[in-house]
Amino acid sequence: MGGLFGGRPAPTQAEKDAQAAQARSAQRAEAQERTEMQGAQARRRLRRSGGMKLLFSPARTEGPGDLPKPTKLGGNN
Repeated sequence: MGGLFGGRPAPTQAEKDAQAAQARSAQRAEAQERTEMQGAQARRRLRRSGGMKLLFSPARTEGPGDLPKPTKLGGNN
């Protein structure tokens, strides 16, 4: 009698399964989009800070000034 007055009949099991599958698919797509966005942000961050890493690294502070001074030939010092 629900259909007689314009009411919608109760959803069948197949309709419930289809709705659940659509919800899972939407969640999966959202998670994949979030993962891709994080990857893109990480790549941009690496590109931006690449020079700064070298600038502040300990390897950068080592240079010709840190080498011991050569001694004169035949001298004590």
